[in-house]
Amino acid sequence: MEEMLDEMMDDTAIPVVDLRRVVKANEDIKKVIRTSSGVNLVALNAMLIAKRSGERSRGFAVMSSELRLFSRKLEGTMGGLGTLIFGLVRDAAAMQKQQHEQQHLRAALAQGQQMRERVEQVLARKEEKMREIGKVMRQDWHNLQLQLNSVLQLCETGGFLSRSAKIEAVYGGEMSGTLKQVANKIEETVNEIISTLQLLRTQLAE
Repeated sequence: MEEMLDEMMDDTAIPVVDLRRVVKANEDIKKVIRTSSGVNLVALNAMLIAKRSGERSRGFAVMSSELRLFSRKLEGTMGGLGTLIFGLVRDAAAMQKQQHEQQHLRAALAQGQQMRERVEQVLARKEEKMREIGKVMRQDWHNLQLQLNSVLQLCETGGFLSRSAKIEAVYGGEMSGTLKQVANKIEETVNEIISTLQLLRTQLAE
């Protein structure tokens, strides 16, 4: 991603847009959003189970409550990530459209001089439009990287909470097996989110 950002820092450069790459990133983020919404449901279930378990599961209940707060924060940050990538998809499509139109205009220029002046004016406007879109995309790429880092840091907190919940589940008496199962499910979900986001960050940096 850094090379792409450096290229876009030059206002005179027209960035080459790989729309498929941006769309792939959009699909990955939508997948993470769906997964993250499941954390909230599992955390809520964990709170209900802990409540039924009584005093022995008080520590687990506290961890479950913290996990639910984490899941809400996660949904909010993932929503922001989704908004960013949607903007990039839109701008990448607009850039691709401008590039195609520019190619047709250049082909028209090559065919003769009759409309040359008018076509050159249109081409100049197209190039200016592409530069404007490029500036927006440059900032969006940067914001996307920051947001990905933010979500990954948040997920690390979620991972710590899920591991703490597993420890507290041991003290749940006859419900300890069920409590540990729920804690494992939360940990698996958080790890899946982290894995997907790390892979996405790597792909965007290529």
